Amino acid sequence: MGRHIPTPFYLAITDDHGEAMLRIETVMRIIPGKRIVALSTWKDQPKLVKIFFRRGHWKQNMLRDLTGLTLLRQAAIPTPKIFSQTTTADKQGAVLFIEYLQQGTSLLKMFRRAKEIDEQISIVEMGIESIACCHRAGLMQKDIHLDNFMLSSGKVYVLDGGDIKGTDGILSMQDSLRNLAVFFAQFPTSMDNRIPNFLSRYLELTSATTESVDELLPEIIKNVVASRQRRLQILEGKLFRSTTAHRMIRTFNRFAVYDRAIHSDVLEQFIQNPDALLSKGMMLKKGDSSTVVMIQFGGRDYVLKRYNIKSFTHGLKRLFQPSRAHKSWRNASVLEMLGIATPHPYAMIEERVFWIFRRRAWFLCEYINDENLLQQLERDIDSIQMAEVLEQFQSLLNTMKVYNVSHGDMKASNFIYRNKQLYVFDLDAMSRHRSSSKA
Repeated sequence: MGRHIPTPFYLAITDDHGEAMLRIETVMRIIPGKRIVALSTWKDQPKLVKIFFRRGHWKQNMLRDLTGLTLLRQAAIPTPKIFSQTTTADKQGAVLFIEYLQQGTSLLKMFRRAKEIDEQISIVEMGIESIACCHRAGLMQKDIHLDNFMLSSGKVYVLDGGDIKGTDGILSMQDSLRNLAVFFAQFPTSMDNRIPNFLSRYLELTSATTESVDELLPEIIKNVVASRQRRLQILEGKLFRSTTAHRMIRTFNRFAVYDRAIHSDVLEQFIQNPDALLSKGMMLKKGDSSTVVMIQFGGRDYVLKRYNIKSFTHGLKRLFQPSRAHKSWRNASVLEMLGIATPHPYAMIEERVFWIFRRRAWFLCEYINDENLLQQLERDIDSIQMAEVLEQFQSLLNTMKVYNVSHGDMKASNFIYRNKQLYVFDLDAMSRHRSSSKA
């Protein structure tokens, strides 16, 4: 059934009396063909249920999750209780009943809602404290990120037992630093200057080494960069297929990917005929190579760019090349992962011939209603804190250098400076390279 499973639905499972029907109220997470995490009511109590159904693997996947949660509980690390386990009635899957933390909030949600940097730092330190507890117990969470920690009733719970690995005794410092680096790589590059303080707090909690922060810092920074590079590679591999965040549509004459957050009937119509909305939009730019308008639907403002075919020769060149919309979608996502401000990408559409050959393309992104940097400078140069702007440019260029990113059109009109953030535009001129020598 893919990712869009209507709820409620019933699942036949085995219990003490033979067979029972489990009512699934809400699907919270789904990995198609593998696992569902859902909310249910069982024996008059709300329960979190994990349903494992990957053919040939569901038993070992359930056992891995069960083992990880058990290891956490044995180490006295807060984690949801396991109430029971069973199988589906057809013996083709397993079901775990787990404590539902009704008042709980994931640290990731808290981090995203936090407005002040001090609040964000406090949330990260909650995660570090839990990581330190795990490491002291010889436990390590391979897929370590804020969404696997939940604050409930003043305690931070560790979730997702399937990624918990156990060792004998305390983790080695090398393994600990690598694991911490995976955690730190989840955050924007602007948080990297906080790593010395985070590392100091971790060492204070673990007393795992006599080495100082200064001695360990080069190693962990190197690991953070390497981990973030891997995350970027994984992201780029996912951007043009259906995932939890995005949906991909491929037909005879159309290829599209969009952010599931804006899924609606209007969006489906837009994908079939993007020019219908473009013709109703407020013109921002009309050129031979591209047409840019501001459009509205679903109560939001967007920028819609159509990349035009200027001539027969130009059309021939574009048949086999990634479209400019393709590049903008990829590059905006890369910048967001690095924590560089850019209009959020919502959709990219390519007109295709025989599924393969590209023609025109469209890119839909967030609309930011402000003057670009060139307009600001021309209107009132004294209104801009140039020292702050230059500091933002220095930070941007340093990040681009570290992660092998180049931008082929760095003119002032391709930037907006607002709320002490530098926004980067016109991303079809940007590239991410395999080596620093080409960046």
